[in-house]
Amino acid sequence: MSSMKKTIIIYLLLLSATAGFAQTEKLIVPSDLKQQTIVTEPVTLKKGYFRAGLLLNYRVADRYFDGSGAKEYYSTSSWGSKAAYGITLQYGISDRFQTELISEYLNALQENLNTEVDAKTNVSKVTVSKQKGIGLGDSHIALKYQIVPERDKKFSLTGRLKITFPTGNKNPKNIKSENQYDLPVGDGTYALGFSLSARQILYPYSFSGFAAFTHNFKGRKIFNTVNQIEREFRFGNLFETGLTGNLHLNEWIVFGNEINYYKEGQGEIENIPSPLMPSSWALSYEPSLIFQVHRFRLGESIRIPITGKNVPADPLYNLLAQYVF
Repeated sequence: MSSMKKTIIIYLLLLSATAGFAQTEKLIVPSDLKQQTIVTEPVTLKKGYFRAGLLLNYRVADRYFDGSGAKEYYSTSSWGSKAAYGITLQYGISDRFQTELISEYLNALQENLNTEVDAKTNVSKVTVSKQKGIGLGDSHIALKYQIVPERDKKFSLTGRLKITFPTGNKNPKNIKSENQYDLPVGDGTYALGFSLSARQILYPYSFSGFAAFTHNFKGRKIFNTVNQIEREFRFGNLFETGLTGNLHLNEWIVFGNEINYYKEGQGEIENIPSPLMPSSWALSYEPSLIFQVHRFRLGESIRIPITGKNVPADPLYNLLAQYVF
């Protein structure tokens, strides 16, 4: 009889342990899905999850790479800055399919100082012209799909389709003179882009690479503030690629590194190559730190141009804040 009691007690203990383990699994797994870092999280959101984000990038115009690739200072009489504030909304349609809406608000400033000397009086006259552009920029819709989903081998291949809509003001406004007007905050054209990216996780590391191509369609906008005539144009197509290596410094801080290259073709005005839109390319290095606190993520990075042609040579500062619902 005593052996029977022992058997029953052991059986009940096993049942309670199994039930407790099952309850622990139900409590941990949903939480983990919302607390994973940029290294360990899936490349697309899980089904039914929603992520909202705020983006900020800022650059001061001081130096640039000219047409020969040499780094030069802008004219001492010129100064400018540009800040973009972005909003991103992401939703997981399935465990492999994600949709994203991106919009931005721009704040651009440009100042020029012009000094003229009167030949008769030998008196200098200084004229300061300021152009600013503030308002809603262009918007984007992106669809992201895991072609090869991440499983035990922790490798994934993902495709992304992005459509750009010209929601920003494409023409200069409040034109008072040739040099006094408000800058446009939109490009004034539709664009279609596609990219392929691959990622391999070897915890605490992750390695990824991507290649992207963007086709710009034709549009119309004002290039000359004197005659104010809209002319047909098309930006050159854009190719971009990059390699990234991320490392967990601890359970909630990730150190990222990216080497990025892009090349944009020559633009055209009325089907004629225009010096206003020269071909350009740039090679950049971008270190980053990403902090993860439960569902909240904060990231900061600096894109540092190494070399290029017809592009800014000043660093681009980026700040990211995201929250998963």
